[in-house]
Amino acid sequence: MNTQTERPVRKPNNQRGKQTRAGKGYSKQTAHVEARRDGKPLIFGWGGHLSHTQKVRLQRRATWGGAALIFLILAAIIVGTWINLNIIIPGLAITTVNGHSIPQSEYRTMVAIKTQLELNKLYGPKGLTAQVTSLETQDAQVSTTISQTNTQITSLNAQIAKLPAGPSTQRTSLTNQLNTAQTTLTNLTSQHQNLQNQVNNLNNNTISAEKQNFTQSQIGNDSATWLQDDEVLREWLTTQSASVQAKINPTTNQVNRDFNSLKANMPTSNGYNTLLSQMGIGDDQVRSMLTIIDRRNNAQSYLSAQITSPSYQVLAREMVMQTPQKANQVLQDLQKGQDFGKLAKQYSQDSNTNTKGGDLGWLTRYQYSNDTGVNGPPAVENWIFDPARTLNQTSPVIFAGGSYYIVQIMNIDPARAVDATMLKALQGNALVNWLLDRRALPGQHITAVDQNMLLDTNNLPPNGMLPSAPPAAPGSQPGSVPSVPGQ
Repeated sequence: MNTQTERPVRKPNNQRGKQTRAGKGYSKQTAHVEARRDGKPLIFGWGGHLSHTQKVRLQRRATWGGAALIFLILAAIIVGTWINLNIIIPGLAITTVNGHSIPQSEYRTMVAIKTQLELNKLYGPKGLTAQVTSLETQDAQVSTTISQTNTQITSLNAQIAKLPAGPSTQRTSLTNQLNTAQTTLTNLTSQHQNLQNQVNNLNNNTISAEKQNFTQSQIGNDSATWLQDDEVLREWLTTQSASVQAKINPTTNQVNRDFNSLKANMPTSNGYNTLLSQMGIGDDQVRSMLTIIDRRNNAQSYLSAQITSPSYQVLAREMVMQTPQKANQVLQDLQKGQDFGKLAKQYSQDSNTNTKGGDLGWLTRYQYSNDTGVNGPPAVENWIFDPARTLNQTSPVIFAGGSYYIVQIMNIDPARAVDATMLKALQGNALVNWLLDRRALPGQHITAVDQNMLLDTNNLPPNGMLPSAPPAAPGSQPGSVPSVPGQ
């Protein structure tokens, strides 16, 4: 028996099993080195330490970043320009009333509406030019009838001349026809003359006057003044009763009626849309301006009705001096007991009253500042008609209109008759006079209108809708319509 333990046979160390094809394979690959540095700087000597790939990546990012920055800058410029043109500039105040700004966007819209209303008045289907055309058409028809009547009269005279001498039925009939024709001719001639007078009056007076005032400066100043006036009027209305406010503030129906009338009376059917597009405004802005105009018209009606006869009147006299030193000296003389009339004759610069000792006569409210009255400054009238005035009271020195005034109350009549002509003039100018006095009250602060904005082309209607100057020759052909867009 062999008791020796068998040892396992070891394979040589250099012998390994062959890897089958099914096993993991190996392949030889070439390495691409992306991080290779070329040592060249990228910008301003910097970037030599970067690889090509890093440089390309940075260049792409810089390109896209620069493009994005340019885009953002352009967008900011466009947005900023739009905001400046449509919000900031239109919102700049062209004037202020007691701290309340009136932006030039409102002024621009009021100019557009007043321009269109004036064009409607001159050239609309019911305007002055259309009235001339209608009258001329009527006159042409009358002239034709006159010619026919003259022919008839000539024929009747010829027929009568051929009749035998002496009375006859035929002579009587022809004579009656002749008399009727002559009466008709007389009436037609009178009608023709009346129509011609109307045409001439419209062309040479009414239309001429409208054209003289239809200019950029006139419409511009009126528009700015009306916006100021409306602010003054609305501030006053807040202190009035509900019934007074209801009489002056326009109703929605009134504004709608005028809105429809504005569109219906334009010279062309597409004029309204042209107006909106050319001026960059909308219905709401148009209605807002019409509300201001209606409130103004209502205030005129209301205030006119308050001017009646008899009325509260004051007998007053005044002195007008050119320097505060002289005015204060005269006031001191009055306070020492010197005679007002004598001092007025000696020192007053008012040639209309100084020879009369400064006597102004009896005055009713608004007569002092009205053009057809004294035509004095409203600040003086406000003092004269202050309810606190007493008999023989003398005013302090009042500076107004570049001169210095001293006024004295000589008498007061609570119910004195007003001259009919003066009453009519005061009623016709009721709102204008009321506003003059209101503006002159202490505490009112109304800034001057910015003249650069007033005639800025961006605030004026385009394409010659609003002339820069009146016609060279008054009474020019009524049919010559300005170059209104859409005509």
